[in-house]
Amino acid sequence: MGSTEKGMQISPYLVFFLVHSMQIGIGVLGYQRQISKNAGYDAWIAVLIACVLSHIILFIIYKIAELGKGDMNDTQSYIFGKYVGGIFNLIFAIYFISIAIAVTRAYIEILQIWLFQDLSVFWFTFSFLILAVYIVNGGIRTVTGMAFFSVVIPFYLFFAFLFAVPYSDYSDFLPILHHSFKDIFKATLQLSIAYLGYETLLYYYPFIQNPKKSKKWAHFGLLFTCIIYIFITFISFGYYSEGQLQHIIWATLSIWKIVKLSFMWRFEYIGIATWFMVILPNICIPLWCASRIMKKTIKTSQRSALFWISAVILFIVPLLETRHQIESFLNFINQAGFIINFIYIPLFFIIVLIVKKVKK
Repeated sequence: MGSTEKGMQISPYLVFFLVHSMQIGIGVLGYQRQISKNAGYDAWIAVLIACVLSHIILFIIYKIAELGKGDMNDTQSYIFGKYVGGIFNLIFAIYFISIAIAVTRAYIEILQIWLFQDLSVFWFTFSFLILAVYIVNGGIRTVTGMAFFSVVIPFYLFFAFLFAVPYSDYSDFLPILHHSFKDIFKATLQLSIAYLGYETLLYYYPFIQNPKKSKKWAHFGLLFTCIIYIFITFISFGYYSEGQLQHIIWATLSIWKIVKLSFMWRFEYIGIATWFMVILPNICIPLWCASRIMKKTIKTSQRSALFWISAVILFIVPLLETRHQIESFLNFINQAGFIINFIYIPLFFIIVLIVKKVKK
């Protein structure tokens, strides 16, 4: 699977879809409750700050990829040595596996609450993983194709939010900066988590044709994510009161309930079913990254690593039974993602710069 093989590489503009599809997933359906607790109607400022911070981290990720040796796996082994680097690589693999577990279980919970109360967690996970493994087995190009369709096909859903505008009141957004900077910063931390996913770029970077040309597309993908979050934030805070938002777990889904068409009364069912397409890359991209790490770290084939990882996911997902367990697991992943993206990656960038200068 060398980066020199043209058949294995992806065009630079497709990085737009890889970055964006990893950031839009389960988080979009219910992030409003978290940010409204901290920043209230000033939450849109937190969205902008989180967007700027994410662009800085994405810039650092590209710098690491450019200065490093191959992908993040090779770079960590080069910087820390074979064994310590191997431990760090396995931590990243566990992190990506955990993302796949969290996304799968959160989506099943939505299906159980909104559609099928008696849905079997095990059998849905099993069938979902068969599809994900099939896509990942096709290689990074197939995964990228899935990311492309996950952005294009469900895009119509965002027009459904416009149904809420006639029932909205936007006067509560004034006065601006009604909350302290401390509260806005807390909301920014919550939202920074919603932007996570671009760290996967550290692993598929060698597979990009002319990776330097992909920089602008990655930033465009992140900017597009930012625009969507701003759009949904304004719609949500205009339609709901601050108090309501703090008690609604899935605010985005609840907005879809007001969509009434002559041929369809329960639009949220269509939205939830279509969201399956949106979350598929949230599972396929981390699965590809985790199996690639295992392939290079413990010297196995990527296919066999993929099957073992899937077995672990199939075992763990049904163990998360209650809302408290699911929420605790999601919070754990969010904290881990924040540490990796906003603490470890900037520190690692500094270490790479130092090691490069010393080794010269």
